[in-house]
Amino acid sequence: MKGALWVCERDIRKFLRQPAIVMGAIVGPFLTLILLGFAFGGAITHAPVAIVRESYGPISTNFIDVLTNQQSCIYGGVNCANAFNLIDVSDLGAAQTMLRQGLVKAIVYIPLNFDDSKGNPTVATVYLDNTDPLSAASISGSMTQAAAQASAQVTVSQPPDAIMTVDLANMYREVLYIEFMAPGSLIQAIMFASIIGGGISILFDKQRGIIEGYLVTPLKQYEIVVGVLLAGVIKAMFSATAMLILAILVAGVRPMADVFGFILIFFTLFLTSLGLISMMTAYAVRAPAPEVYQFTAFPINLILYFTSGAVYPLEGFPSWMRAMASVNPEAYAIHALRVLMYKGAGLPAVIGDFAFLALFTGIMILLATAAFRRAL
Repeated sequence: MKGALWVCERDIRKFLRQPAIVMGAIVGPFLTLILLGFAFGGAITHAPVAIVRESYGPISTNFIDVLTNQQSCIYGGVNCANAFNLIDVSDLGAAQTMLRQGLVKAIVYIPLNFDDSKGNPTVATVYLDNTDPLSAASISGSMTQAAAQASAQVTVSQPPDAIMTVDLANMYREVLYIEFMAPGSLIQAIMFASIIGGGISILFDKQRGIIEGYLVTPLKQYEIVVGVLLAGVIKAMFSATAMLILAILVAGVRPMADVFGFILIFFTLFLTSLGLISMMTAYAVRAPAPEVYQFTAFPINLILYFTSGAVYPLEGFPSWMRAMASVNPEAYAIHALRVLMYKGAGLPAVIGDFAFLALFTGIMILLATAAFRRAL
């Protein structure tokens, strides 16, 4: 029994001598609590909504005031405070383009004869981006409550039947929550491949002396870096492609993309793979031990995944998590995939996402190259 206690004591001392592992064991579950708790189920606020207004009478003015001043809380709205960011748009076509590109979550269309009620109810059409079912449900409730409040204010000076309603219209086919999550799962498959194929395998090669063994070959340093990154990208693309096929065949995910759309989808996956592989490779090369890398890679994965909008809309995040999402490459990749998969959008809708991913990937490649030069 003394021998068992000696072995136990040795392993505990070894564990305590590596603070990165100790912190990883604590920080990982804590981050899961904090990030998942704040990322899932928060009130949808500051949702960008396009306003296309062709009528400027009292009913439409009151309705816009309600939306602007967020007064629908009086009617018991759960997500009413700071619910919308209103954007004035000149015509319905331009607003629909913004909706297709993911720049707004809904369109409020007030037609030309809206305020000429003549005692009849007036109707404003609200076009919803139902590829985000959680935001669409929240916006629907808030819009209905806002219309009720606007009607209550107008009937003080108008006939009792001068009321307004909203006609809720989905812009796309019904998108299930599992489809909403699918783009995040594709990126998660890439991240797992980056952690395992781009990180752990490199650490074991480094321990066995394989990385140093490259130096006795005619290979140049940049060829070693390119070879390692290329192998990692192939592994990540294989994982993401297999995940996409399973999502379509098993989970019922139904992409609406044409041939060019699928080309853009795979380019998004490729660019994301190269960036994440380069990031984790640079980190793995500089990690002091495989155990340290494994324990610390877990919190990195949690931070990137739960602040990306993979499981819940970014509009439901607190401000500090939105700030993290603004510099999170996974958030840009997921936005691009959702727009391409469910809206049938083209290159103009994702050019901003590609620009950020290209910048991130370029920086990570430089870091990976520098890390290899120091390690070799």
